[in-house]
Amino acid sequence: MALTLFNDPFVMDMDRTMTRMLNSLGAISPAGSRPGASRNHASGSFAMPMDIVETSSAYELTADTPGMSPDDLKVELHEGVITLSGSRKIVRDDKDPAGKVWRSERSSYSFSRSFVLPDNADADAISASMDRGVLKLTVPKKEPQPKPQPKRIAVTGA
Repeated sequence: MALTLFNDPFVMDMDRTMTRMLNSLGAISPAGSRPGASRNHASGSFAMPMDIVETSSAYELTADTPGMSPDDLKVELHEGVITLSGSRKIVRDDKDPAGKVWRSERSSYSFSRSFVLPDNADADAISASMDRGVLKLTVPKKEPQPKPQPKRIAVTGA
């Protein structure tokens, strides 16, 4: 099978666009097994599972945050990087001094996930909501800007 080179400008532009999109959305794997990388800093054993979906009008991030309330979460945007972080504290009821803990599998934890926003993300219109332990972040897309046309520069000289 021969290697075919594509020099078609449309194909090359589409390839660059797809690569940029994948790089800016980041990889779910902290090891960066796919193009781009997200930063996933979790203490304890909790790594917030998340889906990232692109629709025609927005990027939607959906994350499982079991046992957390909106007050336990923080969503920040700084220089094109969106960071989701939070912590969950387990408070044990020790009212009975004669009581014993037979099994304790729940633990406190904190996490942080960061993603670089794509160039067409409207950072001023990001919204976040939470329902039954599921965080949904909606990042609308900006209207596409027309690409500037090449400008011919006159060469002067003798």
